[in-house]
Amino acid sequence: MIADYGNFNGRARRKEFWAFWLFYTLGMFALLGFGILVDLAINGFEANADRMPIGFIGFIPLPVFISGLILPSIALIVRRVHDAGLSGWFALLCFMPPISSIALLVFGFMPSQVGDNPWGRMPAGVRV
Repeated sequence: MIADYGNFNGRARRKEFWAFWLFYTLGMFALLGFGILVDLAINGFEANADRMPIGFIGFIPLPVFISGLILPSIALIVRRVHDAGLSGWFALLCFMPPISSIALLVFGFMPSQVGDNPWGRMPAGVRV
């Protein structure tokens, strides 16, 4: 997965696609929980209405994590669309707010195109 950080060429099978999104989601929840715990520890684990919280210093790793995975997520979507036999430009559907979630699900569940296609050979491990 690290080798394909910015690779927009080739194909990505469903297993790679869902493994990335599982890592992304678990990482976001873990860093969100970490941020909450750090901010609670800084504020002394008190929930006083008259006291302003010091800040959101514990949440700094979350945007760093998200921004570090923007390029690989786009590259993965493009390779997944290539695997289904479509042009990589279809990945733009994932960035149109009304249909982005539906497009991600559709691309994630689309079967791999059997055999070779213009974007490369069929990935190893794909069952037909």
